[in-house]
Amino acid sequence: MLADWLARLRGEYYRIRYAVLSGGRIRIGRGLRAYGPLVVSGVGKIVIGEGVTVRRDPFDEHEVCLQTMHSASAEISIGDGVTLWGTRIAAGKRVRVEPGARLADALVMDSDFHEVASDRRLLDSVGDAREVVIGEGATVGSRALLTKGSSVGSGSTVRPGAVVMRPTPARAVLSGFPARPEGKPGLNARAPERKDAKSDVG
Repeated sequence: MLADWLARLRGEYYRIRYAVLSGGRIRIGRGLRAYGPLVVSGVGKIVIGEGVTVRRDPFDEHEVCLQTMHSASAEISIGDGVTLWGTRIAAGKRVRVEPGARLADALVMDSDFHEVASDRRLLDSVGDAREVVIGEGATVGSRALLTKGSSVGSGSTVRPGAVVMRPTPARAVLSGFPARPEGKPGLNARAPERKDAKSDVG
């Protein structure tokens, strides 16, 4: 199809362009398919694996944006075969997306990007940055938020709108604020059925 051919051509353009402009800080593997814009910025390192696909989100509101913040040591790593739909990722330390993961128009941040204390709030502060990891084959739904120190286990699914604030297990379905595995006590768990007691008196 023409759209696929154009996406591969645009992907090759991005691969060469960012490699040249960044002096090697940004590396994109072969086979990138760019059905929409890929915006890459910042002073840190960005590595995109082979066979990655980028698209605008379904509502055509967001392009894929990868930004390293304020430090040359900041890093974003996108594994082979990952698909990004309007995903926005900002790293002050490190964000890692493992191979085969699929992310919709979610927001992923490894820092608050400001200090909480009023006398320490600086525009160039990354605050208490902590690595964020999205596991192999995981799926992250639309409008989900992943905050500093969080992780999504391999093969897990994050429901749309969920807020992931801590490490989560593999092969789980996560929803809510804060996101928890469905079926756990206190979240979408069915109460056990009560059996009517029968009296022996009688």
